[in-house]
Amino acid sequence: MKFPGKIDDWPEDATGHHFHCMNFYNITNFTFTSSGIGTIDGAGQQWWGFPFIGYLDHGKGRPKMLYTQGGVNLLVENLLMINPPVNTFWAKEVDGLEIRNCEIDARRSDLDSHNDYDLSAFNTDGFDVTGKNVWIHDSRVWN
Repeated sequence: MKFPGKIDDWPEDATGHHFHCMNFYNITNFTFTSSGIGTIDGAGQQWWGFPFIGYLDHGKGRPKMLYTQGGVNLLVENLLMINPPVNTFWAKEVDGLEIRNCEIDARRSDLDSHNDYDLSAFNTDGFDVTGKNVWIHDSRVWN
């Protein structure tokens, strides 16, 4: 799954804020999975902008890649999440969340190092979670 490659193509609400890539509210007994390793590409490079100053152009208006609030008994597995515009995975006030066999990759190059260039993909957090009964395991984050 790949999201729009141009900021101008990204849907907005009535106030001009960009919608998150995926939004889920108060879902129960929900599994987000892939039969192999499914890739979700947030097309984040456009939101990161020019290295070291691009964040100033888009600031806090960047969409989160996967956002859920108030969910119960959620499973997220077998996903590769790449190029998030900002926070990759944000789960707020959940009760019962398991994340397994997932990978997050937010870098500008294919190098396996944290050089200055790759670090300029600002605020592309891995897993941001609030709630209870949360278990994240067998997963990897590169940002």
